[in-house]
Amino acid sequence: ATWDRAEAALRAGAKAAGIETVLNPGEGAFYGPKLEFVLRDAIGRDWQCGTLQVDLNMPGRLGASYIGEDGAKHIPIMLHQAIFGSLERFFGILIEHHAGRLPAWLAPVQAVIMGITDRQAQYVQSTAETLKKQGLRVETDLRNEKVGFKIREHTLQRVPYLLVAGDRELEASSLAVRTRNGKDLGVMSLDTFAAGLSREIASRGRSVLED
Repeated sequence: ATWDRAEAALRAGAKAAGIETVLNPGEGAFYGPKLEFVLRDAIGRDWQCGTLQVDLNMPGRLGASYIGEDGAKHIPIMLHQAIFGSLERFFGILIEHHAGRLPAWLAPVQAVIMGITDRQAQYVQSTAETLKKQGLRVETDLRNEKVGFKIREHTLQRVPYLLVAGDRELEASSLAVRTRNGKDLGVMSLDTFAAGLSREIASRGRSVLED
């Protein structure tokens, strides 16, 4: 039957992608079988998120058709998908899973550069522009606030890396690097930091700079 062929195709596709499937009898939609992707949250609850559905019903109702290799008219099978399902639910699970500390490759802001006084403002801005040109998501904080206050604020915002530029860093074209977990990684050249963060992003999670 067409339903069985569609179901077998879905399972074969999932297997080819390395995804384990579990049959859920009686839960299929009336228009055809589907894959449901279930995520488990930080406290063990399962949430149905993304779906990939084979629709055997709608193409015929829409009057859709195509001419096959045999020269005859056929009704196509429609695939429709919701990659994330509810986007709000997906991001809620993701943020909860990481306790707000998204890995650098996912973090909206990957690093914040702060000056200690106005003397470093131009250096902070030029450094940020250099990092942005390398595809890194960087912001600056040039407010007239104590650097300790700035560090605490951006730590609470879960920004992965906090970069501080004082007079010594300005003279040496370097940056003092801290993590949001409070670890002091010392002073690095701009190239060293950029290369380390780029490798961390490429690794999809492993903290290269802290190694």
